[in-house]
Amino acid sequence: QQQQQQQQQQQQQQQQKQPQTSQHASSPLLPAGTEDLDLKTNDNAYHVIGALLTDRLLPKLDAHPGCTHYSLDQDDVDFFNGMLPYSVRRRFVDAVRYRLQLIKSGGRMGSAAGKAGDDAGWRRLTMQCQLLGLERMHQNVLLDLAQSVGKNYPINLKDQGPLAFGAAANGTQRQQQQQQQQ
Repeated sequence: QQQQQQQQQQQQQQQQKQPQTSQHASSPLLPAGTEDLDLKTNDNAYHVIGALLTDRLLPKLDAHPGCTHYSLDQDDVDFFNGMLPYSVRRRFVDAVRYRLQLIKSGGRMGSAAGKAGDDAGWRRLTMQCQLLGLERMHQNVLLDLAQSVGKNYPINLKDQGPLAFGAAANGTQRQQQQQQQQ
């Protein structure tokens, strides 16, 4: 037990150092100077970051049908720390919250307003992010990255319609599983 406590303390000390260095580090995903990118209105940047996140996290749900939570391993944490600085992760959470409000109010995005296909794309991505809890201020894997290894993050099935279920076989597989459970 004492050995486990020492390992946990070492991990916590290392993880506390990571957000400070990664907040200002450049990301291989984003070109230099994009830390100020507005993810609320820039559909392309929102989609790139959202796809990066959902492509990594949704398979965790698909691997365990009927699950109510997911967790990250150290590889996931290293991946997200390396790809997305904290400031970008924080702005992405704000963008998800903003876009959820647009969905609820029936609003459309600027660059996607004239393209129904693009509009549906960011809406589905936003709902997938909500399913993963990426809009939350607490228990949000993006904001808690330093303490997230092995921690269970609940998924959000509330208000999830067919838009969110684009990960597994056009969504029908996951919807059928959830309907069977209810």
